[in-house]
Amino acid sequence: MPSASANTKSAKAGGILAGIMGILSSRPLTYGYANARAHGLYSQLLDDELTKQMLAAPSTDALVEVLERTSYKEDLVALSINFKGDELIELAAGRQFARFAAQLLAICPKPDKAVLQALLSRWDAHNLKVVLLARRQKEPFEKVAPYLVLAGSRKEDELKEICSAPNAEEVLRLMRLATADSSMPGLLRVSSYAEAERFRKLILSIDKAPSMQPILDEFDRLAYRMSAGAAAAYKSGGGHVPALVMRIADEKNLSTALRLSEAGAKPDDIRSYLVPGGMVSDSKWIALLASGGIPGLVAHLDSRLGWKSALEEYTKHPSSANLEVALAQASAKKSVRIFHHSQMSLGVIVGAMLLKEQEMSNIRKIVRAKSLRLPIAEIEKMLVQVR
Repeated sequence: MPSASANTKSAKAGGILAGIMGILSSRPLTYGYANARAHGLYSQLLDDELTKQMLAAPSTDALVEVLERTSYKEDLVALSINFKGDELIELAAGRQFARFAAQLLAICPKPDKAVLQALLSRWDAHNLKVVLLARRQKEPFEKVAPYLVLAGSRKEDELKEICSAPNAEEVLRLMRLATADSSMPGLLRVSSYAEAERFRKLILSIDKAPSMQPILDEFDRLAYRMSAGAAAAYKSGGGHVPALVMRIADEKNLSTALRLSEAGAKPDDIRSYLVPGGMVSDSKWIALLASGGIPGLVAHLDSRLGWKSALEEYTKHPSSANLEVALAQASAKKSVRIFHHSQMSLGVIVGAMLLKEQEMSNIRKIVRAKSLRLPIAEIEKMLVQVR
């Protein structure tokens, strides 16, 4: 006859097994529809043949004609009433990505929406930087509208109001700064009274400060901190999603460190420009730059983050621009792997979003490079495959 202890152990084992089976059986119900829709949306991404046709297009009008044979047609036709040429394509690319992101948010399981919203807050940061710089330079909102990507929580009308605000006090009011315990979603959620005061002072100084850089950097820090917090709180998707979020932060910090180092900045001066949320801490970035410079940093990151091919490219051709392209290519490959190999998880949805984001970047690179009359071979080097 089994002992009481044996029965207890058996009951515990049975409970654990039942819990595991419950989780496994619920995943198809939670993610089945969302993942199927994400795969459907991914199938609409531009393939290699269309990219080649875009590169070969002899004019902007010809490039528009190529894109009108794709899912971009709706945006191009709607926007062509008010925009032409490069602006039309740039704005259509941003609108297409924003709609793609909204579709992913709509199908994303409710407990996981915070992760997607946090990642999209990077575009809130981008948009706020664009309109504040336009306001400082007294540029009309219409001139910068093509460079906005309305995939975050801020709507176009809100951004237009901020751009045309008569004074810094009105800008601060329109920003709608929120405390950490607020239920309001979005980028501007501060963690303490001291942080709120520091942010208010930065905003109130935007008309008189010699440089806008401190407030622009603050938007980036808030966005990456929001992404890091959401990823850390995420439990149901294995290691893929948190690892992707950390990779995005590390890529930005590496790009920042390289560009500032190339400009002659000292390691300690770089610290304030780094964003949170990566695998490499601020202090580690500074220590690596101080001890081994760029070569030491490259050697460390090669083994730490798996960026071997990208870092080899930088070693051959020491240029931050070349490295950024190589990093984007490495990240796109990783996103493609996660997208195709993740089963019933948020990784599929996040992977689709990051790949669509990269497609938007590719289109904008082609438009801008063609306006500069760069050779096709040079443009190809800047592009990142997403299919």
